[in-house]
Amino acid sequence: MTNDEPGSERRRHPRIPVAVKGRFLAPDGSEHECVIRDMSLSGIALIADVEVPAGAHLIVYLDDFGRFEGPVVRAFDGGFAIETALSGPRRERVAERLNAYATGDTTSDADSRRTFPRYAPQDGGFEEGSVVTLADGRTAPCRIVDMSLGGANVATELRPPLGTRVSIGRMKGRIVRHTPEGFAIEFTDIPERASALSRPFG
Repeated sequence: MTNDEPGSERRRHPRIPVAVKGRFLAPDGSEHECVIRDMSLSGIALIADVEVPAGAHLIVYLDDFGRFEGPVVRAFDGGFAIETALSGPRRERVAERLNAYATGDTTSDADSRRTFPRYAPQDGGFEEGSVVTLADGRTAPCRIVDMSLGGANVATELRPPLGTRVSIGRMKGRIVRHTPEGFAIEFTDIPERASALSRPFG
């Protein structure tokens, strides 16, 4: 593991200070809290209380940015960095969000321009009650707390680990955050054009 990135990489993708919280899933399945020190389009520096070996492949969920994954490529005092590979629309969205942090444009107004609107069941015209299905076929009743084109918050007694693949009705996704009521799901089959109010949870 190196202690820094090559100079050419730093010039091509400048690091932006980004003080947001997150969690990462280690290769052994354990979950850990972290804070982002800085990030670029090619990597993320994480501050964490645990050491992770070089080459370990991590899945990271960041507030305000979503899901990333990649290998640990360097260590520094108090944390480590992973290398990421972004392309297409996702890369453009992350670049836009990083630019917002670089210019200090992180107000709620900026957030509303870059994220999907969220709707409660009574506002979105969909039923609260649904069923969550895990990849192994287990099912459990759940209540939709709110939803958007990109994901949903559900209330349920289940507490699968972060990264677990689940489905609600015909919508498939991954668990990205635990909540007091249940967990948050990031959908993995978002269409290019769709209304958040048309998500089929039944």
